Order: sequence, then structure tokens, then C-alpha cells
Amino acid sequence: MGEYEYHDRIIGSLLPSHSSSDLYALDESELWWIGHFEFLKNHGYMMRPRYRPGWKPSYKPGILEPLFSEDGQSQDHPYVMDALRISDSYMVAMKRVKVSTGEDQVATFFSNEQHNTNPRNHCIRVMDPRFRTIGEAVQFFQEIIEGLQYMHENNVAHRDCASNNMGMDANLMFTRQYHPINPKKRHNWSGRALHHSRTRCAPKYYLIDFGQSRIYNPSESRPSEYALKSGGYTPPEGDAGIPCDPLATDVYILGTMIRTSFLDGDPNVSKPGVYGFEFLRPLVNDMIADDPSSRPTMAEVASRFSDLSAKLRWWKLRSRAVQKDEVFAKPFRAVYHVFWTASMMLLLKPAIPSPKNAPDVLQ
Repeated sequence: MGEYEYHDRIIGSLLPSHSSSDLYALDESELWWIGHFEFLKNHGYMMRPRYRPGWKPSYKPGILEPLFSEDGQSQDHPYVMDALRISDSYMVAMKRVKVSTGEDQVATFFSNEQHNTNPRNHCIRVMDPRFRTIGEAVQFFQEIIEGLQYMHENNVAHRDCASNNMGMDANLMFTRQYHPINPKKRHNWSGRALHHSRTRCAPKYYLIDFGQSRIYNPSESRPSEYALKSGGYTPPEGDAGIPCDPLATDVYILGTMIRTSFLDGDPNVSKPGVYGFEFLRPLVNDMIADDPSSRPTMAEVASRFSDLSAKLRWWKLRSRAVQKDEVFAKPFRAVYHVFWTASMMLLLKPAIPSPKNAPDVLQ
């Protein structure tokens, strides 16, 4: 979504007092956020009604009633909370982190004055809907590759750069603010949240979650690290229990993300592949080589990807990204895609989306 807030310690009062009858569906992590409502409000961020002190449910007690009410939507993750920036109603995300993990150091490192204004920095500022075209996915690849390359150039290894740690700022795509828990609904739960395509209103992509990331001293030799399971897959060096260059492991994880999310699909989560990305197969095969020393560096990945994408013709980039399990709706969607593509061309929208400057989420 947007911004993440990092705290060195718990600030403000502890949990507010509630009787057991007032708690309803609130759990301990939600109470933690309620305890920080005033702190966040004073810093310009407003959480949803559910997380405001003294909240009373708008729905009647029951099993199904919360599903149909805005304030019945609890947070997806105990350490992540959504909010609106009071100054412009821009949706942001905030994360509660433990200082001992070092995650705050990595995030603030890439949020400082030196890195904040660099357009190659795709680390989060302190993916749904689907990709419609090949060109939309190419933009995603470009920004994520560029972002990981930038981290490596600054001697930082992500170490968990799977698809679940890649975010999209989709605020500009939606005609009305969407709800963070159910993006198909408006933020105030008053109806459907209609959205434009990525081609028409290009989003921006970011690398998120630095809980496993490491910053290395550029004046010293980079130490080897044991690889971690990421995105449901463990790199070969992780299975073998052999420490290696963490930057090479990042390359493997990124290559596996492209393979399982686009080329072949992921049988572990019943995710189908997508037609049209075979041009990436040679590069991905090199990125997921068993021998870490045989993998390309992120600089080489970026160079090779740039060469491959530059060879794609306009009609290829504007072609529909068809999931491999799509059957019955394929001909109808194909016909609609022809007219939709013509409209995008009339609007002079580029085949590879180019995001405009979004509101600054680093304040």
C-alpha cells in the first residue's frame, strides 16, 4: 500500500482498559494498535473505526454479521496495520517491528535523504488486480529487479525477496479508495471499489519486509550466510546446509518467484502459470542454478532483462497475459481485450506502463 512506520520502542500508554464484554472480536495485537491510536493520530495517521478507543461494533453479535460490516474487518497480520494519512486521505500501511531483528535499520537506511529521492530505490517507504498484459508484467519485473539491484549495490541482502514480500502502491488505480482487507469494496464499505488497469494508471512496486535482511560493511569481506526458506522454497544451498554469498541467494529467490508466479506456476498453492513469458526462461534458469557461484549478479540480471525486454514488439507487450488454467472464458476475454487495447492506444498509454509521481509517502 504505502508507508511503514518503524518504532524503536513502544511509545505511549499500554493497552486501554476494557471489560471482557467490550472486547468483542478484538485480540491482543489489535488492542496494541488501539493503545497507539493517539500517538499515530498526532503524527498524522487515522486508523479505521475498529481501532479507535471506545469502539463499539455497528453489527449485532453473531458468527456471520462481522463479515458484512466495515468495522467487522480485522487486520490480516498482527504486526501490520492500515491507516489513512489525515492530510490527503492517502492509504498507508504501518508495521510493528522488533528492534532486535535489525529490520528498522534496513528500512531507515533506505529512507534517508541520500536514498529517498533515488528513483531506483524500490524499498518500502518508512497484487491484486491481475496483470492484464505482458507489458504490465514487464514493468513489474523492471522495478523489482532494479530495486533488488539497488539494495545489492548498497551492500544489503534482502534474503526473503519472494512474491509475498513485494508490494504495490495501487492508490492511483482506484477511482475511489479501496478497503485494505477487501479491495473489491470501497474504504467506507458503501459499494464496489472500481479500478483502472495497470496500463491506464500505472502503480509502483516495492520490496517490503526486511526482517531477515542484512547490511554489510563495504570495507570488509561479505560473510557467507545460511539460506532461508522463502516463498515456500528453500534454495539448494539451504537444503545442503552450506552457507554462501547472500546476494547469490537473493538471485535464486527472485528467479524462483518469476518461475513459480509466471512461467510454470506453483503447485504448492495451486497457482497456474501464465502464457507469454518464455522469453525469460534462459535468464531464469541461470538465476536458479544449483551452484550459487554460477548465478548471475543482479547487475547482470538487470542488463540481460533490459536486452530481452527491448526486443519485444509492441503487439507482444500489449497481448493478454492468459493464465494457463483459463478455458471457458478465454474467447470472450480475447475479444474484449482487442477493444480494450484499441482504447489504450487511443489514449496514448504506453505498452509498458510508466508510473506518474504518486503522493510522497515518506514524511
